[in-house]
Amino acid sequence: MSEHLRLDIISRLRSKDASIRNSAAAQLTKQIADAEANGKHGSQNAVYSELNARLVKHLGSPDIHDRLECTAIISALVDVDILDEAQRTRISSQLGVLMWQSNLTVSTEAVGVYKKLIGKKWTTVMSTLESNLNRSLEWLTSERSEVLRMTALLVIEALCTGTSTALSQFIPRILLQLSPNLRDPKVEIRLTASRALGACLGMVPSHDTATRVPGLSYLYEEQQRFQSLGNVEGYHAALLISQELIQH
Repeated sequence: MSEHLRLDIISRLRSKDASIRNSAAAQLTKQIADAEANGKHGSQNAVYSELNARLVKHLGSPDIHDRLECTAIISALVDVDILDEAQRTRISSQLGVLMWQSNLTVSTEAVGVYKKLIGKKWTTVMSTLESNLNRSLEWLTSERSEVLRMTALLVIEALCTGTSTALSQFIPRILLQLSPNLRDPKVEIRLTASRALGACLGMVPSHDTATRVPGLSYLYEEQQRFQSLGNVEGYHAALLISQELIQH
């Protein structure tokens, strides 16, 4: 192992405690940035090279600690400002592997990093916004795995939160696909769908009546329909929609 990457940092990157992983990732970001500032770029940057080697080695590992380490490493790399386009493309691809898989702890962490990427507006990330949204919407209707549907909802929330009006043309379809998940048997899915719904409505400018009025009318009708179902899921869904209608 390189002397630039200490064993104690690696150990903390593998922790199940998110605060410990985040602290270690922040330390890595500083190390990489310091090396870049000293003129050690790309393959000459020992810390970056070793981190990338660990990503390649552990990305497909069945061990959750390996994958949590990978998300923490990518989180550290994302915060490094001096990265070339090839490095950014590689990092984005590696994050996608972690985001679209079957462990909710890992995918939730990966989506959190994805939010950071959206905020940085990397070209390689912005060019895949629509494909990630389409994938998420398809999973909401075709995927039986609760973990993958939760991941899809988290990705939709991240996209709607971070892209402003870039995806506004998808709002009617997003509302249509979120609706069944608001009355899912699992309360966690209902709550996550509600957050995604709020993020979606947040994309609609107050002056955009052509989008706003039909969307809110559809939600009002769904709220009435869910309430008439007469079961716990329906009442909860109606309440969740009511909360979002009040806020927006």
